Amino acid sequence: HAEGILVDIGMEPNTEFLKNIIPLDSHQRVRVNEMMQTDVPYVFAVGDALINSPGQVVTAVGDGATAAISVQRLLQQR
Repeated sequence: HAEGILVDIGMEPNTEFLKNIIPLDSHQRVRVNEMMQTDVPYVFAVGDALINSPGQVVTAVGDGATAAISVQRLLQQR
């Protein structure tokens, strides 16, 4: 079950709406851990929105797979 999905196409991540929800760096990008979890519990981020993202589809796909596995594990623990 997902509460929402962010799809972004372009050179700059569309993260303005996250400004008061998730801490962003000076370039409006999101920090995550190795499991794609943000500093906000139960909130994950992937792709171009991440700090140090190379902005490539292939890395975004890998990020998405990592986040999906992380969410699955989190839900199994509940």
